[in-house]
Amino acid sequence: MKKSIFFAALATLLLLAVNAKAQLGFHAGYAPQTLAVTLDNNTATPRVPMHGFFGGVHYNRAIFGGMGFTAAFQIRMNSATVDAEDYTTQDWQFLADLPLLLNYGIAVADRLTLGAFAGPILSYGISYTQKTTDAETYEVITSTDRYGTSVPAYALKRFELAAAGGMFLKFRGFVLFGGYRLGLNDLDGMNGCTTKPRGFFVGIGVD
Repeated sequence: MKKSIFFAALATLLLLAVNAKAQLGFHAGYAPQTLAVTLDNNTATPRVPMHGFFGGVHYNRAIFGGMGFTAAFQIRMNSATVDAEDYTTQDWQFLADLPLLLNYGIAVADRLTLGAFAGPILSYGISYTQKTTDAETYEVITSTDRYGTSVPAYALKRFELAAAGGMFLKFRGFVLFGGYRLGLNDLDGMNGCTTKPRGFFVGIGVD
């Protein structure tokens, strides 16, 4: 069901893009995140920090006044490396994101607009590989697909729903933006704990 919602939203975005090519733009940026894990007894475990980068296309549509709507499709990559005394663990995660954002901008100077945006981000996990190697021999000890494994302690759900909000500055077709993304649904496949991603993002776009 969740997969159907994601791909239905993607199909709608592609249809809008075909009918309004002139309003398409491109964007890219940096989006680190942490996986916040909380046990059922409300005990928080150490968060897993991950570097993240994203890039994609977006479609802008004016509604009225300074109000507008932005729909986007982007690919996001997250990575993390944890070094221990005897081994190294590396995580690589790839996701497809669909941000659906309302925005409002105010002209503060000639061709310069300052504004804010907010809305949901639907994400679908493409792949998540966690590999552990020996620190001395570099041999692979374990390699786990966290989306495909049946081991509850490692399993993660593919579908993510997040709330996002932030600010943007637009000048002569270039857009600088930044904000925060907060995961809303539990991604963990194991009973007894809750895992939710969160983190800030910054980027640049061209309309």
